[in-house]
Amino acid sequence: MLNKMYTWIIQQAQTKNAIWLLAIVSFAESSFFPLPPDPVLAVVVAKNKDKMLRYALLCTISSVLGGFLGYFIGYAFFASLGESILRFFNITPTQFQDMVQSMGRDTWAFWIICLKGLTPIPFKIVTIASGFAHVNLSVFAVAALIARSMRFLLLSFLCKLYGETVLNFMEKHQKLTLALIVGAIIAGFLLIKMFA
Repeated sequence: MLNKMYTWIIQQAQTKNAIWLLAIVSFAESSFFPLPPDPVLAVVVAKNKDKMLRYALLCTISSVLGGFLGYFIGYAFFASLGESILRFFNITPTQFQDMVQSMGRDTWAFWIICLKGLTPIPFKIVTIASGFAHVNLSVFAVAALIARSMRFLLLSFLCKLYGETVLNFMEKHQKLTLALIVGAIIAGFLLIKMFA
């Protein structure tokens, strides 16, 4: 199923629907969707290098807005929705509580959101934990904006420089690319289990 979803997303990333797909995946990944927007952004930038900043900005804004949804799920709908998302991603209550407790002060929360927003750690877990911990919304917004803009600007810049190589690799080695993405997702969850 994941392979079919990935193949469809990569195909759509090369069509006129790419902008909408990039915005939707970026938004959804910050609150509940399993696949990161990075492959879509990579394809879109590789195909349209002159619009690199525009796509990085779109990805950033969509991701931060999706982060607000994740925050709201943690803040107001944790019992009815948040717990189900955590179970789906195999996050134990203890791991989640460890992350929430580490966000006890807004200063720490700021740095945790910034740092974890740059890593393979699924951003949805960070946003839900931020809402559950009642992190100051302004602190959350600024930290999320910094983390996501740095991540997507760096990725866009690299894809502008090496876009054709990246695109050729993704097209020739779709299974390996999917395996790398799944590996990054698994690594993110392992990081949560180790350092939450």
